[in-house]
Amino acid sequence: MKKLNWGTGITIVIILFLVVTIGQVLAIHYWVDYDLVEEEYYDAEIKYQEQIDIIKRTNNLPERLHIKFVGKIIEFKFPSLFDPASIIGTINYYKPSDDLLDKFQEIKLNEENKMFVDSEELSTGLWKIKVEWSVDDAKYYNEKIMMVP
Repeated sequence: MKKLNWGTGITIVIILFLVVTIGQVLAIHYWVDYDLVEEEYYDAEIKYQEQIDIIKRTNNLPERLHIKFVGKIIEFKFPSLFDPASIIGTINYYKPSDDLLDKFQEIKLNEENKMFVDSEELSTGLWKIKVEWSVDDAKYYNEKIMMVP
């Protein structure tokens, strides 16, 4: 058996290092999926800024939208400074644990700016209620996390 000298040993270590490094680069390039969260991230950023502006407008209202349980009924009380006929929008009932249970509902207010929803239409558990509404051309947004018993 032939003995290796130190120069041959260093050459073998360098070659092994290069092979492993090139192998890792190729593995990352071909086998690792590195998709963007948003394909059109610039457009998404603009929409996100619009959402921030809507939330600021909502927070600047002198009266807020109140969402609460009254027995088994969910009560939505919109600001009384608006005419109930001028408020339009949708309510999104989002169930984080099961997207098949998500629901959308159009806002239909009575003369007191209130809307009542029977909570028995929703399964028990955690719900995120997202309310997108507008008056004239001004958009507003509220959300609330609730436990349905």
